[in-house]
Amino acid sequence: MMRNRSEAVEVSSKTSDPIDADALIRTSQMVAGNFDLMDSGLADRVTRFVAWLNEQPSLRAEQKTAVEQQLRKLLATRLRLSADRRRIPAIADEKVERPIFVIGFARTGTTLIHSLLAEDPAARAPLWWHTHAPSPPPGEVAVTAQRIEQTAKDLDEMLALAPGLLTLHPYWDQRGHCPIECEEIFTLDFQNAYPTLLYKLPALAMILDASNIADAYRFHREFLQHLQWNQSPGHWVVKGIYHQFALDALFEAYPDALCIWPHRDPVQVHPSTLAITSVLYGGITDWQMDFKALGPAFMQSIAASVSEAMESPLIDDPRIFHVDFHALTRDPVDVIRRAYGHWGMDYSGAFESRMQAWLADPANASNRYGRYDYALEPFGLTREAIENAFEGYCRRFRLGKFA
Repeated sequence: MMRNRSEAVEVSSKTSDPIDADALIRTSQMVAGNFDLMDSGLADRVTRFVAWLNEQPSLRAEQKTAVEQQLRKLLATRLRLSADRRRIPAIADEKVERPIFVIGFARTGTTLIHSLLAEDPAARAPLWWHTHAPSPPPGEVAVTAQRIEQTAKDLDEMLALAPGLLTLHPYWDQRGHCPIECEEIFTLDFQNAYPTLLYKLPALAMILDASNIADAYRFHREFLQHLQWNQSPGHWVVKGIYHQFALDALFEAYPDALCIWPHRDPVQVHPSTLAITSVLYGGITDWQMDFKALGPAFMQSIAASVSEAMESPLIDDPRIFHVDFHALTRDPVDVIRRAYGHWGMDYSGAFESRMQAWLADPANASNRYGRYDYALEPFGLTREAIENAFEGYCRRFRLGKFA
């Protein structure tokens, strides 16, 4: 599993008391209007989450207030989801069939693949507003433009906090309708800390606890049930940069899941990943980060996780379709076409036409907010260090000098 990378962030000296988990729970219950839906598992996760946060470099008083507000909103949302599920028992009967998971490391084309797969008329994908305002279920009451706009304001605030993000990830310009990563779903259940829901929290993301991984994926499935209840049929297309480290749990929760996994030379992936990580967390922490320390710590964390993942026999499972990044950039539609053939899924002409139209639309151009020149030196890394750390992975998938 991916290691906790929070130690790479340095924030100013202590000026506030630790966050009180019990007070956070009580006030969140008041916000949600639910006082009897805090099950012991959720309460334990909130308590552990707050304990982890209190172990990070201490917050300034104004930071603590902002972080508590986001945590309170998050927990109130989670409580409302429980209330919805109790009020509408049919949600639990929803069948999530043959979901497609886009897995793999950040900056390997996962968002491109996700966006194209979502063009299938038979598909549906989780969007920003889904995780920021999921209650009441969209199948219960009409979702208004105002409801979606309220969530878009959160995204506007995050982008204002970290200028430059749109150059690195232009898809956020879709605001409330932008595609999201599955890590957000886990954050809703206090299983991790993902910045798009907790962008005021000045610490690198807390990674899923391996001992609780089955519960995390169980909630993931419940969340998709919540969104699809009483809606038009369609298979889910989701993506996340963690799933390849938890294939056992993924396939336990979704035995009929299908995965598409793009692979790119880590020497190219790391400067790109570190750039977006640094711009985002630089803004969140008021640029109180040691970037030279961030690079090696990040590389070692990913390398250790990749080493574990390479030992899983599920890597060769036929439910997983592996993709070379260069093949993806040359002809992304052909990659999707071949993936559908591999999975035995219906591939329609309408789907292909929609993908071609999406790719031709200037509004979807990857450089619509400019280009970013990536470098390793600012992060204390060298090509040789990365090649050595990921030699086994590169040999396995014929990347870099092994291509």
